[in-house]
Amino acid sequence: MLRKISIDEKICVKCGACVSESEFGGIKFKNGKIFVDESKKESWEEIISICPTGAIKFSSED
Repeated sequence: MLRKISIDEKICVKCGACVSESEFGGIKFKNGKIFVDESKKESWEEIISICPTGAIKFSSED
């Protein structure tokens, strides 16, 4: 089972906390949207925990 990062656009307030926590460009904000690049080695648990609305999560992919 693979873990993927998902962002719930409905509850994301685009505060930028996740972008600030991203050290290697794994999360970027462009044109009003958050983009995730899971190929970047990030501290994903830290990024997920810093989200004030809980919009960023691990999701399972079988």
